[in-house]
Order: sequence, then C-alpha cells, then structure tokens
Amino acid sequence: MDRMLLGSILQRNASDPGLKRKPAVIFGNRSLTYGELNAQCNRIANGLLERGVRKGDRIGVLSRNSDVYVAVYFALAKTGAILVPVNYWYRRGEIHYTLQQSGACGLICQDRFVDEVGGVDAGSGLEWMLTIGGTRGNRLEDLAARSPSVEPAVELDEDDPHIILYTSGTTGFPKGAVFSHKSHYLQALSLALATGGHTCDVGLVVYPLFHTGGPDCLVLPHFLTGATLVILDGADPGDILSAVAQHRATNVFCVPTVWRWILAHQRLSNHDVASVQRCLGSSDTFPAALLEDILATFESDVYVTYGLTEAGCILTVCRLTSGDLGKLGSVGRPMASVGLHVVDSSGNPVAPGEVGEVVAKTASVMLEYWNMPEKTGEALKGGWLYTGDLGRMDDDGYLYLSGRAKDMIISGGENIYPLEIERLLKENPKIRDAAVVGIPDREWGESVLAAVVASDGADLTPDEVSDYVRARLAGFKKPRWVEIIPKLPVTTATGKVQKAVLRERFRTKYGTV
Repeated sequence: MDRMLLGSILQRNASDPGLKRKPAVIFGNRSLTYGELNAQCNRIANGLLERGVRKGDRIGVLSRNSDVYVAVYFALAKTGAILVPVNYWYRRGEIHYTLQQSGACGLICQDRFVDEVGGVDAGSGLEWMLTIGGTRGNRLEDLAARSPSVEPAVELDEDDPHIILYTSGTTGFPKGAVFSHKSHYLQALSLALATGGHTCDVGLVVYPLFHTGGPDCLVLPHFLTGATLVILDGADPGDILSAVAQHRATNVFCVPTVWRWILAHQRLSNHDVASVQRCLGSSDTFPAALLEDILATFESDVYVTYGLTEAGCILTVCRLTSGDLGKLGSVGRPMASVGLHVVDSSGNPVAPGEVGEVVAKTASVMLEYWNMPEKTGEALKGGWLYTGDLGRMDDDGYLYLSGRAKDMIISGGENIYPLEIERLLKENPKIRDAAVVGIPDREWGESVLAAVVASDGADLTPDEVSDYVRARLAGFKKPRWVEIIPKLPVTTATGKVQKAVLRERFRTKYGTV
C-alpha cells in the first residue's frame, strides 16, 4: 500500500484510466471529474506554496459547503499545512477564538463571511486572507488560475498532522482535536469496508464540511472507493430528496433529526428514492418507529453508527434490515480497526450488561488537543480514548448507549440514564421528539425533567407524559417535571439536541439548591 496520505487518494484516482474521467464531485450545476478535481487541488496547493505557506502552518477555512471547499481540503493536505475548519455559524468572537487558539496564520474565507471576520487587523491574529467568490480582496480563484497543475513538491509523512477539528464548547471553550493523515485515512477505509462501499456509489454530503461528519464519514470513504459525491449546502429535506432522485443517490447519511424531516417531506412529495441502498445515521440511536419508517420508505439497509470527533469519527456500526432487527437499539459492534471496552471509574472493564464509560483504542484517534496538554491527558490514558459516553455491551459485543456521563442524572442516589427515558417517550405516537435532563433538587440532588414535542395534532398533557413513563419504568425514573415545547433546541450544524440549553432554561423555573 502507498503511504496513507490524503492527497494521494485524489492523485491515484486521477491517474486511474477508469476513474480520471468519472465525476468526483457534483455541486449544483457544476461537476468535476477526478482528473479535474486533482488538477484544481494542485493549482490551489501550488499557489499557496508560492504565497509562502509551509508544512505545519495552520490555515483556517470558513465557508459553506461547495466543490471549492472539497478542493481546498485536499490542496492543504498536499501542502503539508494543517487545515483549521471554522464553523460558519460562529460569530466574530468565536471565529477569532478558533483562529487564535490554533495559531492560524492565514484564512481562506467565503466572501459572505468576510465582514464577520473583520479582516486581518480585527484581532484574529491573521497575516493574510484569501476570499472565495465575490470581487473583493485577494481571490482564491485568481491564485489558482495562475498556478500550475503539477503535483506539489512537498515531502510529507503519513503521521504528519493535517487537520484540527474543534469540538463543541458545551463544557467550556472548544478544544481542537489534531489528526494525522494516516488516522483519517484508516478511519475512512474502515467505514467504507463496514458499510460495503463501492465505486458505483453516489453519496450525498449533507453534513457541513467543517464537521467531522462531512469529510470523515462521507468525502474520504467515497473517494477511497472511487465513488461520486453530490455536495449539498444544508439539510433541507426537499433538496435532499430532489438530489436523490436527480443523481440516483445510493448513500444518504444524516442525524435522526434530519431523517425525521426527510420522512415527513417524502410523505407529501413522493420523490423517486428507489436508488437508495444505504441509509446511515449517527449522533443518537434510532427510535424503533423512526427506523421502521426509514426501512419502509427507502427499502434499503440502515446503518446505525456511533462515534465522536476525538475518535476520528466512527467507532461502531450496526447494520439493520427489514428482515433483521435483532439488535434494534444497539449502535453496533466495533469496526475492524477499533478496540472497545466499557469500564468502571477505576478503568477496569465491567461485565457484559453493566453500564460504564466507553473507552476506545484505534489508530484513528486524535493525536492530541492542540495546545491543551492537561485536557489531552484527561482524554487519552494508556493508549485509550475516554469518550465520556456511558454504555453497556452485550454478550455478542454489541454496544448500547446510556448517554453522556455528564448527562447522567443522580436522584436520591439512583443513577438515571436519560437515553432510556427518551427512547421510551419517542415510542409514544403522541410524542414526536423528547429530551431528558437533570434539574437541581435540594431534597433529591437532581430531579428528572422531560422536554417533549407533541406530534402534529396530538392532545398531550404533562401528566399524561409522566404517567406513560411511570407505567413502564421504575418510579424514580418518572419525570417530576414535563415541559411541552414547540421544538427542541438543536445545533445548527448537526441537529444534535442542546441539553445544556434545556438545563439552563428550566433550572431557574424548577431547580432548588
């Protein structure tokens, strides 16, 4: 095998007679073959090198999804610079934090975000900026147009860092997880094998490309197999279904929240989705009703996955079909490259069926948190990544999540795992969505609060929700408080429920200390 360099993936495909003229990326009405994409990446890379970019430099990228973003991703990999993706929902202070904490010297910025950044003299710590689109400033397009398309002459090693992915800041300032070329190459290869990736695939990129789900779960696995990618800018269900029908997409990867939007839209629009072979989901386990709805609508396999940014993305995969729901509720077995244990507070493995913290060992794990040695030491111990997630493994090695360790509720000395209650609530046909959090309680330590979104047209009361849980779970797990709200707060990037927002919103209303 060649050295596991990310740029070599495109170089190899562009040199393959069967792939060089095949569409690699489609964005709107633009399409680039593997040969064209590799040439464009080389022009950008050579232009950056001519500009003074050197191996190890941190370069920020702030842009919505596009084919240009994909080209920049691989161009930076070919220069040996370290990509720092910036969340495009960030405001100026958050953007500057990301750039300053990483020590980024340059920024490649879509024209629409230039004013939010404020320029190189606005406290960002930048030395230069290139713009994508628009007519102002130094344009990336102009730099690429005057640069050669030959392979950049940079000596690289597969263990060199290539990206710093910033985690969400729900427990403090965002932390930058650093990954090598090899780590993300192996992660992509493992995921492609685990899901039966094929050169004939057409995948939809719905995740933002600044998020690990974009490049690591979609771009790299598809390019490794020589498949085609359709890049979407956002998670609009109508756009997703239209793209499936137009491009005969085989792979659709979304979080459960987006899957609900897709299914609701499909019931009204009835797009042609016969081409879909794999429906993938992450960030949460699928409720039974949602899974059955996906299977009935798409008549495809469903792959439930579990992972986290620090792990390089995916750790476990569970394949489910309409004929095999035996492990419903599980996030699957570890991929071939992953070692997984469930451990107690002392780091000792627990027996099958017992709940503990999920720890992982894999070559895909991050190298470190950038310039945060103390946080790195807390997460990486003895070669194992401590995920902060709680779960249990059955006798067959399948993992079942119980929630985040920080989300666990301790009420009257009893451990309560919110995910168990949430799964139950989502089985109620009157409930479309639900999230459970702990609220400070002077007497019990914490009490259970359930935030519930009613199904369309459903007549639902708080007492009905509490009684529903009480009839099916131990009494101490029954929500003491129920809030029926129009929608759950979710992250704009991935649709993950923001439990910290719910806790803060209702802490003053119900909490006692």
